[in-house]
Amino acid sequence: MTKKRTAPVEKKGIKLAGFFEISTYFSPDGEFNEESLRLTIRDAVSILKSELGEKRIADITEEISDYLSHITRYMLEKGFSDAALKILNTAIDELENMGLHGIKVPAEQVKRLLHSSAQTHRTDDKMRSYSEMRMKIFNAAIELFSKKGYYTATIDEIAALSGVGKGTVYRNFKSKEDLLDQLLIEKYKEIIDSMSQTFAKDADILEQIQEVIVNWVNFIEKNPVVYRLIQDQAITRKISGGKMFYDYFVTHLPLIKERIIALNKDRKVKTTSFYTVYYGILGFIDGVAHKWFRNGMNYSLKKEIPIILEVIFNGFVGESKTGKRFYIHPDDRE
Repeated sequence: MTKKRTAPVEKKGIKLAGFFEISTYFSPDGEFNEESLRLTIRDAVSILKSELGEKRIADITEEISDYLSHITRYMLEKGFSDAALKILNTAIDELENMGLHGIKVPAEQVKRLLHSSAQTHRTDDKMRSYSEMRMKIFNAAIELFSKKGYYTATIDEIAALSGVGKGTVYRNFKSKEDLLDQLLIEKYKEIIDSMSQTFAKDADILEQIQEVIVNWVNFIEKNPVVYRLIQDQAITRKISGGKMFYDYFVTHLPLIKERIIALNKDRKVKTTSFYTVYYGILGFIDGVAHKWFRNGMNYSLKKEIPIILEVIFNGFVGESKTGKRFYIHPDDRE
């Protein structure tokens, strides 16, 4: 970067320090926003061409190289090597598409990027292998619990069915109870992830609640053994150091209560006790599921969804038929 053009370039707004706008290249959850970076690169090249002239390609390339070098150095210092590599690859690709070749990044930075990337991939491989191993054990446990029942199945049988060495199973799970606890927590996370995706959508909260109810019924039908294990945990004991599923749900989706209460501003729902209604809805679904189990699961539980939604959202008969309202929240009383 030559001295004579540093001032005008910075005056035009190209931040060669780079890190000031790095946050715009990533969403709050760390997802890389490739288009944002490509737009920045295109704008930067456009300004540089305006300042330096179309023919001074070497100077433009040097300015951009400085820019990328600053970003790379900053992100390496902060420990974001994977993110730095994504930025560098995308930027170089965009620049080449614009006919700008020969971008230079200090060799030391490239070495650190490659080294960090290799370490990350090794860690990812280990985590993937560990996750796959646990999933084999969990799937074997679910199958055995289904066939023999939780209390009859043994850790040795689970190990044999999973194809994972018995010693490995015992190193990862202190007991069958510990295995069950970790299995259920894993399933809890899956359910919460699904529900989080629903509530992350830009949709009416009542539609979101309906979708969550439908998804929960579908989960029960697809995972009857896991569902019964969840119920058994709720009846017999608490998960070691954890919460029951319905409490776990509220804890990990804390804004649901606030969003539902906010509906009262538009008078879309009645003002009632949130937790009483919450547990009542889940209890009603549990009752419908219990009927399904009592009938040998010989029909699709999905057939019950319209009835569940009708009762939850519209009740049995409605105030217009009964002529009275059985509960009035103190805030609604005159």
